[in-house]
Amino acid sequence: MLLFVVGCQNSTLKHDVDEQQKIYINETTKNYGGLIELYKQRLQRSDTEDTRHKLARAYYQTNDFQAVKRVLEPIIKKTKNDGILILYGHVESRLGHNDTALEYLNKAIEINSKNGEAYNVKGIVLLKKRQYDAARYAFNEARENFYDENKVTNNLAMLAILNKDYTEAYNQLNILYTKGYRDQTILHNLLFTLVKLDKMQLAKSFCLTHKLSNEPDILVQELKRIEPIDAIKFNEIKPSQSDIQKQYTTEKVKGQLAFNNSETEVAIKSKNQNKSANSIKSGSNVKLSNMTKLDATNSPTNVASTSSKQTDKATTTQSTILAVRSGEHGKFSRITFETEAKLSNKNYLIEKISPTEFKLSFYDVTLPAEGIDKIIKRISSSERDFATVKGNLTAEKTLILEIKTKQNSIVKDFYAGPNSKGKAHCFAFDFYLEKK
Repeated sequence: MLLFVVGCQNSTLKHDVDEQQKIYINETTKNYGGLIELYKQRLQRSDTEDTRHKLARAYYQTNDFQAVKRVLEPIIKKTKNDGILILYGHVESRLGHNDTALEYLNKAIEINSKNGEAYNVKGIVLLKKRQYDAARYAFNEARENFYDENKVTNNLAMLAILNKDYTEAYNQLNILYTKGYRDQTILHNLLFTLVKLDKMQLAKSFCLTHKLSNEPDILVQELKRIEPIDAIKFNEIKPSQSDIQKQYTTEKVKGQLAFNNSETEVAIKSKNQNKSANSIKSGSNVKLSNMTKLDATNSPTNVASTSSKQTDKATTTQSTILAVRSGEHGKFSRITFETEAKLSNKNYLIEKISPTEFKLSFYDVTLPAEGIDKIIKRISSSERDFATVKGNLTAEKTLILEIKTKQNSIVKDFYAGPNSKGKAHCFAFDFYLEKK
């Protein structure tokens, strides 16, 4: 009997060690599907709050927000774990439920008034609601509670951009630039503020020096026309994972201003080019610290992750759009894209800006010969549910469609199989009326 008991203990210990090794490998390789299976198996053996939290975070990494809610709902009302409440607030915000997100973030702060992440996420949600003074207070509270100084600085810079206080935005961003951060996010935001400060020659020189575009004149003119409130999208990074000693960033939306916990990206980026130019001296009071002496290098991971950008780019394949169709059905209006290669969830992103406003982004695409105007016209032909359709193709070949529906709606996307000739793949976006 003694030998039997010891044998069971050794077997259990070996199983736990093997499981931890598998978790470590899946975390290191960002195999979130593998993590999900491991945590689901663990949950079947023992239904604990900690396992549900870890499973929910793994689902969050795959952008399966409904799965996150499904996993956390049995414990969300009674939990005293501020980390779980913050994660739930993240998800509600990503789903466009900002008031509900604030409810759970405030609960997290009630439990732990020193949680800087909770204040930081709250600031982002308040920015979405255009409550700028409250957002500033939340970001300052995040700073007071020792949340990452660089993230808070960057978030305050985005707040200044939204308020069109470009001098303040520049000053905040230049703090990071002077520290040596050369993340593309920081560089593009600095370029954006220079353009808005009407420092065109300095902006063009900065653009060339840091290889932000091989057509700086075009990029600068495009940035000059952009209004922040029209171009910005809010896209939080994934929840912190200090307990697994690794932090990941969410997908990067190209061709837009993106507001994240740790980063923002300025709109309309051109392809990198090989030429560089010397800094042009300007009589303005805007001064870039040692601009020509610094190369664009990878910044630390606690600002925006350049390695993550490179990984995303490597895994996103070019999509050739052959045709776009739009039609009305009994309970929904459908937009169908026919593409040469089958789309994956890394090729596109759906964002719900408001109950009637949606943004579809398709990365690295080639359009049909008719161009973007034909696409807009075909979608607009479905007048029953769609009020307006706008679109543009960025310099990085990101197709952005802004669709406004006549009533509160939801979108369901799915792969619809090959077309009738079997020579193309069909991907459908169905717009349903939101049930009250």
